[in-house]
Amino acid sequence: KKDSGEIANKINITKEKLEEIRNEFLYFYPVDSRHSGRDLVPNHLTFFVLNHVALFPEENWPQEIVVNGSVLMAGKKMSKSMGNIIPLRDAVRKHGADPIRLTILISAELLQDADFNVEAINGIKNKLESMYENSTKTKAEEIPELEPEDKWILSMLQNLALNVSQSMDKIRFREALHHILYDFDSKLQWYLKRTKSKQRTNISGILHKILSSRVLMLSPFAPHIAEEIWEKLGNSELASKSAWPSSIGIEIDSKSIQTETLLKSIIDDINNILKVTKISPKKITIYTAEQWKSKAYNSILKNVLDGQTNIGTIIKSLIANKETEQIKKDPDFVKKTLNDILSEPVELRKGRMNIGQIDEKQIISSELSSLVKNDYDVELSVFSESDSEKYDPKNKAKAARPFKPAILIE
Repeated sequence: KKDSGEIANKINITKEKLEEIRNEFLYFYPVDSRHSGRDLVPNHLTFFVLNHVALFPEENWPQEIVVNGSVLMAGKKMSKSMGNIIPLRDAVRKHGADPIRLTILISAELLQDADFNVEAINGIKNKLESMYENSTKTKAEEIPELEPEDKWILSMLQNLALNVSQSMDKIRFREALHHILYDFDSKLQWYLKRTKSKQRTNISGILHKILSSRVLMLSPFAPHIAEEIWEKLGNSELASKSAWPSSIGIEIDSKSIQTETLLKSIIDDINNILKVTKISPKKITIYTAEQWKSKAYNSILKNVLDGQTNIGTIIKSLIANKETEQIKKDPDFVKKTLNDILSEPVELRKGRMNIGQIDEKQIISSELSSLVKNDYDVELSVFSESDSEKYDPKNKAKAARPFKPAILIE
């Protein structure tokens, strides 16, 4: 290390210019992540490492090298001889930089080959245009007192922020984009379906918060459209200069997650029944499980979370408990309930264990009636299996299980 003035004189530049060069070097070094093609590992990237080792002290060596696959054109390797190469400038003029970047990123993870095709680009363009259009319809209004579906969608938004942040940390950009553009979209559609059935008109503030968070997550991948949408949402600062939404400041509401999961599964079951039977419904009746089944469910759930899935062992423990000894009358309940629990995500199981029993009859009666009326134009009746004066001409109630109510469609 020599005096900067001495070095500046030796190479015939000003001391200020030399210090400017030095500061620029220190700003960019060390390289935290070098991205390149996997075919360059045995040559260029190897010399990249060796050159840095030869020239610089260890604190300036590259911290990470990330290699990626090739970009294919409609499933085939790009080749001049095959004539399937699109000049980048032409592609950007025709489709835009953001759709092209997203199409390549979302088609494969880093080590995989990315498939570039026009159909995929158009799909991404439509998705981005839809987000832009939605930005013109939402306003930053005050969020009202939260309904169950509001608590759920905001919990899903918090989960989205956590999942995308984790994917970004692992450099799993395809996974991150699927979370932002597709996985969350299906949840948003369910939320809009729920609010429409209730004829709600006070959700603009929530939709604004949702879109704002998604745009910030999208910004590193599609900076041009993200800035346009961000401005439309009423923000003066650039999205790229705003804080990353690793948390949206919302506490995850486990009960609302269980509630919406239950309601959506019932609607899915109704649709499946109608698809198979091909009948036009005139009346829909739902039966929830009686109390002892709920207690048995919680006991089975605890066994599963503790690693116990042996049916015989579980049945013995249920029979030994006075609150669940009625299992002797319906031993098949354990097998079906165990299968129900094992088919669900671990996080959902843990959530159910944390909140304990929920009043399914009350939830379905208050939250599903408007949805059934909106979707099928029929009235919904809800009974507990233990109701003495229930309407049950087909003896369906006895098949009810916690989170799996019995359904009668006439």
